[in-house]
Amino acid sequence: MSMKQYPIILLSLCLLLTACHTRSTFQSALNELDDVIERQDQYQQAFEHRNDSLRTRLASGSWESALALYEEYLHFSADSAWRYITLMEKRAVKREQALQTAIDKCYLLGTAHYEESALTLFQSLDTREVQATGRSLDYLATGIKIFTNLSRFSHPLQKDRNYTDSLNAYRHAYITQDTVSYEGRKLLAQSLRDKGDTQSALRIFQACYSDAPPTDYHQLTSIAYNMAMLYGMTGDIDSKKTWLAKSAIYDFKAANRDFLSLYELALALYKDRDYKRAGQYITLHLENVYAGDFQGQVIRSSGVQNFIIEAALRAERQKQATLAFAIIVLGVFAFFILWLLVIRHNQAIKLSRANAALEEVNAALSNANKIKDNYVFRYMDLSVQYLDKIEAYRHKLRQIARNQGTDALLKELRNAANYADYKEFYRIFDQTFLGIFPGFVDGVNALLRPHARFVCLPGDALPTEIRILASIRLGIDESPHIASFLKCSLSTVYTYRAKMRNQALCPKEEFEQRVRELG
Repeated sequence: MSMKQYPIILLSLCLLLTACHTRSTFQSALNELDDVIERQDQYQQAFEHRNDSLRTRLASGSWESALALYEEYLHFSADSAWRYITLMEKRAVKREQALQTAIDKCYLLGTAHYEESALTLFQSLDTREVQATGRSLDYLATGIKIFTNLSRFSHPLQKDRNYTDSLNAYRHAYITQDTVSYEGRKLLAQSLRDKGDTQSALRIFQACYSDAPPTDYHQLTSIAYNMAMLYGMTGDIDSKKTWLAKSAIYDFKAANRDFLSLYELALALYKDRDYKRAGQYITLHLENVYAGDFQGQVIRSSGVQNFIIEAALRAERQKQATLAFAIIVLGVFAFFILWLLVIRHNQAIKLSRANAALEEVNAALSNANKIKDNYVFRYMDLSVQYLDKIEAYRHKLRQIARNQGTDALLKELRNAANYADYKEFYRIFDQTFLGIFPGFVDGVNALLRPHARFVCLPGDALPTEIRILASIRLGIDESPHIASFLKCSLSTVYTYRAKMRNQALCPKEEFEQRVRELG
């Protein structure tokens, strides 16, 4: 990394940290605003309680008490402020009081956005009398209020006149007389703002914010609102939203109802797609301007409320569409999972069947091993016995040849009693087989019709038919092998196998398979 890149990295980190800090400050301001909104009734109750003493003094009929109540209710209730202006007109006994009442009436009409009436009354005022009574600043402030609204908002009176020039003229006149009070400094900053010097305007308002009394909520909300607008002009939207939130906080603490800060903040939140909070704030704004009877604010805000509500409805419809899509996707996914579960269940059934078949094979193998082990043992023993007999017979032949001669040896060899004793072999076969399958004969009889069944008593030799079936049970299926094993003719094996199949209770093609399955 080169040295030239370090300043760029440091600047990027500083900007990132600043942005994070600004967002954190804005969120803190929003949290405080929501907390203040929850206590709105408390602030308004405190406001009414604070003015109880003024209403008590109003009964004395003084113009000053009506003026004090007018100033208190100017931003809380246009209807109440108008009532106190009416009392001021009735109780004005001095020329200065009457003039101040007229100026305040113009200001109230301008605040309530009755610009035509306000302008007519304002133009009827005697400027020489204004100067003579020292009411110049109040007069100029009222003119600025009226011409600000006329130049800012669409109005039929704008058709043939440009009120921006009038506004600038009144603002200039005010600044030439006062740049010390907050009102004078505010107008100076706004003049610099209109000339494009937003940074100088910001510095003035920042100084005003530092100098403002911490409980002068009316002045604080004005400062914060103007700073928010200036930050918006510089492109610092996060700072704009933060100062709008602060201005709204001061509005609620001052018990104001003609505020603009919450309205502007709702628009900013709408652009951030925070539709829920934007809708809540614009609704709260409308509730307050309706309660305060500030019709001009209502006319300007209601269209925006409809716009925000429609946007919120669109967002809700989009959310519902997204939810429906998610449900469809989840449904497809659930169906896919169900399909997999069905496949898995079928595979489990197949596996279970395969395991059962494997168990049957294992049982058959175990049974075969059992048969094999028994036969191997018996025939090993039988083979040893026959080897012993052969050896004894050879010894006998040698003795005969040595002692009695060749003729006696030939005679002995021709003796039929010396041939292999197959009866003994099959006796052992019967005994071994029935030892392994003691219920074999009963199982065969259960497969045959009653007249074809066999009667085998203990110790009796097995019939040839049973020995043929026993051979099949041992796995000797081919008839020639059975005939060779049992020392009988092939035709005998064919005949007996066909006879027993024909006498079976089950289908004859299944008979021998069932014999193979007998235990």
